[in-house]
Amino acid sequence: MFDLNTYKKEEKLKDGTKILLRPMVAEDQDALYTFFKAVPKEDARYLRDDVASRLIVEEWAKNIDYTRTLPILALKNGTVIADATLNRRRYGWKWHLGTVRLFVHRDYRKVGLGQLMIKEIADIAFKLELEKLIAEVPDVNISAINAFTKAGFYRAATIPNLVKDRENRPLDVVVMIKDIRPARDETYEYDF
Repeated sequence: MFDLNTYKKEEKLKDGTKILLRPMVAEDQDALYTFFKAVPKEDARYLRDDVASRLIVEEWAKNIDYTRTLPILALKNGTVIADATLNRRRYGWKWHLGTVRLFVHRDYRKVGLGQLMIKEIADIAFKLELEKLIAEVPDVNISAINAFTKAGFYRAATIPNLVKDRENRPLDVVVMIKDIRPARDETYEYDF
């Protein structure tokens, strides 16, 4: 059984930087806010939430529920340098799916951190018995699309004008999927 409460992992990036991966805890609120406060405006406009709002980060810290949203932080010397989340539903017709979101500090891009975080989320998803991972990426974010592709995701669809950025401009979204486990269990007899 995979125990999220004891999960911690030390890793080394391509440039030799040592980092720690672990789930976010409520005490990370200030460090996570500092991390997101430094996000350049041109990057923030494509993020789902207004991460410049301290209230958003406070809500996340106050309402941590690993069964619904599992935030994994990458830390260097106690400073947050990346945040990846695995969102999932425990019941219903999407119980087997996980949605992945990822943001890497610009100083730690191109050293393998994004790839490492995506791989780690996929490994955790496998241990949690999820079958597929989904990532929704604005089509203008070529580096994120490339990172997910290198991590084994494939482009399932491009949906025109699905979202709007912070300046209210429509954006196409690329839906990417990674198969974690087989969708069908051959030991089960299906009635159709």
